Amino acid sequence: MTTRALVIIGASGHGREVAQTYLLNHGAKDFLGFLDDGRSGSTPEGWPIIGKVADWTRWKDCEFVVGINDPRIRRKVVKSVEALGNPNWGCVIHPNVSIHTSVKIGHGVMILGGVEMTVNITVGNFVSMNRLVALGHDCALGDYTSIAPLASISGNVTANQGVDIGTLAAIRQGLLLGNGCCVGMGSAVVKDVPANTLVVGNPAKQLREIEPW
Repeated sequence: MTTRALVIIGASGHGREVAQTYLLNHGAKDFLGFLDDGRSGSTPEGWPIIGKVADWTRWKDCEFVVGINDPRIRRKVVKSVEALGNPNWGCVIHPNVSIHTSVKIGHGVMILGGVEMTVNITVGNFVSMNRLVALGHDCALGDYTSIAPLASISGNVTANQGVDIGTLAAIRQGLLLGNGCCVGMGSAVVKDVPANTLVVGNPAKQLREIEPW
């Protein structure tokens, strides 16, 4: 358990879910609030919005996570924060998530309730796994990967940086998901996905190219 208080960057819905997850295993005094450039005051839950993103240096002794689900926006915010200094990047992991000793987790990671991970899994930096995600053996998630609720990823899948996997998507074992690709919600992926492409459907097919990672 962290000895530093937490500040969450981003007070939108995902950031608030991260706060709720954090508070399941911490006291209220351990959560200072949110930094957000587009909001002020407090969240609907009554949690304080304590400043703008660039204000983070006022709380250098705290830990930080970026509670933003979109991988490209999350990376942009991380880079803007790190341009001002070296924050203490923390992790928020739901207390019901069991992590085997063979699982390696980077910094800035958010893992919400009901996530199931098995063995020999590598989770990169600034990864977000939402509720009830299933992640099989020997998977590797690159930095900034986002996985939406109820997605199921079979063993030996490699997701490169910035991969965005939608709700209820299913990924066949042994596949490679290229940098910055997006898997649409409910899609069944049965072959490798090229970088910077959106795939949808069952079986998933390329719909269009998206912004380069």
